[in-house]
Amino acid sequence: MKLDETDKNILRLLQEDGRMSYSEIARRIGIPESTVRLRVKKLIEEGVIRKFAALINPFKAGYNIVAFIAVDIEPNKIKKAVEELSKLPEVDVLGIATGAHDVLMQVTVKDLQELESFLIEKLGKIEGIKSTETSILTSVKKWGYARVF
Repeated sequence: MKLDETDKNILRLLQEDGRMSYSEIARRIGIPESTVRLRVKKLIEEGVIRKFAALINPFKAGYNIVAFIAVDIEPNKIKKAVEELSKLPEVDVLGIATGAHDVLMQVTVKDLQELESFLIEKLGKIEGIKSTETSILTSVKKWGYARVF
């Protein structure tokens, strides 16, 4: 899907406030509300907008550990391992990567004990994982989302 300036403007406003009404978006951009409704519907259908959700600060919601885990996996088992990793509720972001490691992921857990359990009892049971490297955030200076525009 090719995005024009109207689509980009709508997306910018929704990224600022996902609860913004179509009438408010229309007013700010200077187009009819019906156009906003149709554009948003199409953006959803085309998969540009994946879903509307609240961005939660995990530290304020009782989760004290945000970790980035690099995973090395046997080459012929990467896709299967990623499929298994994607099912784990602790995993927030997951992707096959280039560079020093096969897979990179972000994990959020309540404490070090839960992180240890995740590493040993969950990652340790996934076939093909050779090694992991875990880095824990000690503080967050920016908490956002992917800004496309």
